Amino acid sequence: MYKSLLHNVSLKATSRIIRRSVSSQAKGASGKRKQKGKDMETSYDRNRRWTPVGDQVVGRGPHKLSTFKVVSYNILAQDLLLEHLFLYVGIPHEFLTWQRRQQNLLRELLKLDPDILCLQEMQFDHLAVLVQRMCMGNGKKLAYVYKKKTGHRTDGCAIVYDCSKFELLDHQAVELHDQAVALLNRDNVALFARFRFRKKQEQQKEFVVATTHLLYNPNRSDVRCAQVGRILEKLHTFSTDTPIVLTGDFNSLPDSSPIELLIGKNGDAESEASSEPLQFQIIDSGEGTASTYQNDWVIVDYILRSLGSRSRHKLLPLSVYSLPSINRCNGTGLIPNHHLGSDHYALGAVFTIV
Repeated sequence: MYKSLLHNVSLKATSRIIRRSVSSQAKGASGKRKQKGKDMETSYDRNRRWTPVGDQVVGRGPHKLSTFKVVSYNILAQDLLLEHLFLYVGIPHEFLTWQRRQQNLLRELLKLDPDILCLQEMQFDHLAVLVQRMCMGNGKKLAYVYKKKTGHRTDGCAIVYDCSKFELLDHQAVELHDQAVALLNRDNVALFARFRFRKKQEQQKEFVVATTHLLYNPNRSDVRCAQVGRILEKLHTFSTDTPIVLTGDFNSLPDSSPIELLIGKNGDAESEASSEPLQFQIIDSGEGTASTYQNDWVIVDYILRSLGSRSRHKLLPLSVYSLPSINRCNGTGLIPNHHLGSDHYALGAVFTIV
């Protein structure tokens, strides 16, 4: 059924990394439209605030020029929604159409206004229009890199960035499907991008942003561990001496084995030995919160930062976009709905490089 909705585009061509740049001189929506969006936020987003991390103040101090906002979002590919309609029983059909969901997603993304946007379950034939409409809404010049999943799937991972603020130095797609490794037999992928600031005084500060979407099957944590291992192996080579922001839908609870592989035994301790494997710290999105519903409201989506002395510079988190509380999720009910365009909640964090 869902295949009939696809444009006549070669899937073979989209299996490679796609790089695009889109710009617009539009300055955004009218004041009336913004007011409507603001009114809707009061009922759905009142407990979602940008909360300072520690004593940090966003946008001030000596590192203001090297500050950037990252948003990570599993936006629910329309093909996957149509293939698994049984998961959305009870949600009115009008809230499940791509036209309605795209409107809701755009309103949310324009409000969040990220410098770098990491998307999972991004359907390949929806990406260009989505980015173009973001440009029309915020007046930015945006570019992106994209990697479709291995095989016949039509969704993948994208990294969208403000190319007037950042220069893309390198990018790499990672196939998590490997016929030579028994556990790596799924079509998941990861995508890396290496940036530096365009401001002359900050050009020496480079950083990597990576995103992925791991296998969903709740019974196959072993596969997800193998996928994390492959990502860490490839990131270690790609990042060299550069700090990393790692985002995505890991389909793993905070105390699961795949997440333990990422954060190491200590979880938040800085490594002193540059030869040690990469370790990450989760940017905490709040206690008693959730990012999606999987038989219960749970957290499986994360933004993490790399730790250790391996990098010339370090990422310092300044602010985090708190996830909704489980009580709030229960009150909101099933998603997508008339305001929220995905079955996941967006994550956000503001970093500076020191």
